Amino acid sequence: MRCILSILVLLLLPLTSPAQSATAPQTASAQTMATPRSRPKIGVALEGGGALGLAHIGVLKWFEEHHIPVDYVAGTSMGGLVAGFYATGMNPEEMQSLIEGLNWRKILSDRTPYEDLSFRRKEDQRAYPNSLVFGLRQGLSAPAGLIPGHQIGLLIDRVTLPYYNEPSFDALPVPFRCVATDLVSGKPHVFNTGSLAEALRATMSIPGAFSPVHDGQSVYVDGGLMDNLPTDVVRDMGADIVIAVHLETAPAEAQEIKSIFTVLNQSVRVVLAENEVRGLSRADAVVSVPLADYSSAAYEKNKPIMQKGYDAAKERAHLLDAFALSEADWEEYQHAREAKKRTDAPAPQFIQVQGASPDGAVDVGLYVKSFQGKPLDPQRLDNVLTRLTGIGRYDTAGYRLIEKNGQPGLIIQVVEKTNAPPMFQPAFEVDGSQGGNVDFTMGTRFTFMDVAGFRSEWRTDLLLGNIYGVQTELYRPFTAESHWFLAPHADVSDTTFQIYAKNDPLADYRFYRTDIGVDLGYSFGRFSELRIGYEVGSLYDKLRLGEQEIPSVEGRVGQTRLHYLLDHTDDPVIPRRGVKVETNFRWFDASPGAKAGFPSMDLKLGYFQPVTRSASVFLESEGGTTFGVTSTGIPQFFLGAPLRLSAYGQNEFQGNQYYLVRAGYLHDLLTLPPFLGKKVYAVGAYEFGKMYGVTTRSDFPNDVAAGVLAETVVGPFFLGGSAGDSGHRKWFFQLGRVF
Repeated sequence: MRCILSILVLLLLPLTSPAQSATAPQTASAQTMATPRSRPKIGVALEGGGALGLAHIGVLKWFEEHHIPVDYVAGTSMGGLVAGFYATGMNPEEMQSLIEGLNWRKILSDRTPYEDLSFRRKEDQRAYPNSLVFGLRQGLSAPAGLIPGHQIGLLIDRVTLPYYNEPSFDALPVPFRCVATDLVSGKPHVFNTGSLAEALRATMSIPGAFSPVHDGQSVYVDGGLMDNLPTDVVRDMGADIVIAVHLETAPAEAQEIKSIFTVLNQSVRVVLAENEVRGLSRADAVVSVPLADYSSAAYEKNKPIMQKGYDAAKERAHLLDAFALSEADWEEYQHAREAKKRTDAPAPQFIQVQGASPDGAVDVGLYVKSFQGKPLDPQRLDNVLTRLTGIGRYDTAGYRLIEKNGQPGLIIQVVEKTNAPPMFQPAFEVDGSQGGNVDFTMGTRFTFMDVAGFRSEWRTDLLLGNIYGVQTELYRPFTAESHWFLAPHADVSDTTFQIYAKNDPLADYRFYRTDIGVDLGYSFGRFSELRIGYEVGSLYDKLRLGEQEIPSVEGRVGQTRLHYLLDHTDDPVIPRRGVKVETNFRWFDASPGAKAGFPSMDLKLGYFQPVTRSASVFLESEGGTTFGVTSTGIPQFFLGAPLRLSAYGQNEFQGNQYYLVRAGYLHDLLTLPPFLGKKVYAVGAYEFGKMYGVTTRSDFPNDVAAGVLAETVVGPFFLGGSAGDSGHRKWFFQLGRVF
């Protein structure tokens, strides 16, 4: 737990102080730009600080407006990222537009969007709707960082793509350096050549937050641990005048240092303070940006933070104006910088995959083969690589161009998960829908990959609580590239089954089931799947308390099943957009209590549509029938419980033919911190349905339900109530599945 808390602290830390000066070898003199010889060369050092580092964009904007040249630029962490983008020729207005258009929550959570997951991983999220996934590759282990860095990596790859064959960072429009910390040597490392994208990812890999960058025998993390304000690096590049941009944070107050978070945060800041002073002491001029009102995680406040940087530079105008160029010299400076700028990337003539196993490389190649020989579309490539991470094997997938034998090629770089597969996912379901009774089930899903060939999976669920059981399935494609698959499966379960009328308990059963079977299936991609199979087993129900409400049965069950599922929604827990279709057709050749074989079919439809940025509506319907057969032993369908006529008692209606319709409205209330969950919603719904062939107190059962729904890291939590006809009403809560 201490380790987890420490990592969370690092997520919130503004890396505000450097340590030792960089000791990596430097070139004696960086390649200079075509600038007037009569003026001194100016270098700018940009400090790290998470979201606070976006203030550098405002500072650079003021510099440009007032003709302050930047002949050299270096930075660390977020300062390194801003410096790197500026070095590629992006002007501050372009950087500002880029930053304001980013979905920072998507970047920082770095979870593959639900619609980009493979079908198997979507099944995992529907069955276990939370963020708890643990690796078992080397025993129970956590990943190297809470954020793999896939999304920010794609952004860096896109910006740096045209500079794939520069001999050194001196050849960029603005000569550039950035600092990272090598965990192996324990020393700072200054990047001055090689992959620009890799250098930028390394300098901002906050330990515990972002996964580190591995390069041979070196493991790089955020350079702020060693040199957060690299004025010494800028001086070594050849700068005559060094301008440091310092990010001022709020001083600590004694009454605020109480929790483990604030204690660890302040401890790190105290240790690093001396190094920050050394960095400032090496500068000839300092632009200090007052950011006491902002945290290093306040990326959503990027506009005012950038404005703070602009205003801070403006306040130093009396000093900085001394470095301004004349109109003619400024035009010459800009012309020299623009001459080095690159915007186009050549069409790749070949594709290579790095970081994957031989079978994995073939699989990745299939994902990206359409990009060979065509002008590169970075946005489409980003989408394809994000879907690649959705299969569950890779933390990140990035790209860069190379040149071989005079031809440009595309390198796809994937980073396999260090702790998985295998993996397991725990989940909890708590149902407080009946007064005086709370049902609890704890489940764990274990997933092993490639146990029967590449892309095969062995998945096993263990359930404990309201349901005791084991379910297991081996999924095996015919070939590694095939859409066809076989899936033998088996399960054993002991389930509590309760029947209520309103809030009055009528009966408490135990259902004992065993099943074994095999499915032949076809996958239509990441959105839909069709299966046909046969299952054989047994069913036994036992009345424990109350009156007999359904027949007591015991015997063999045999069924042929056709199942189709289409899931084109944007979230497994609380969809805001998309459609969902699921249907089952069964032919029971044997079922305890049934006089003969009989058919059964059910169909579920869901439609979700945003109406404003913060609100959406949904319409769901479902129904089932045995096509007029009544002698089925136990009833095939049940209604009553949350989301199935919420105001009614659990399983209050039983029968062999029914329909149910739900229509509702969902509205955002607030956004949770990434490590706690996603959002909190207000939700309201109207339900009506009918179970045929049973006697009830209502010819048209219907109700309204409303409450607050939170999408937390351990699953969706609902608290609310429902009121229906015939005096049905209740308050209830649930933790688990919602739609």
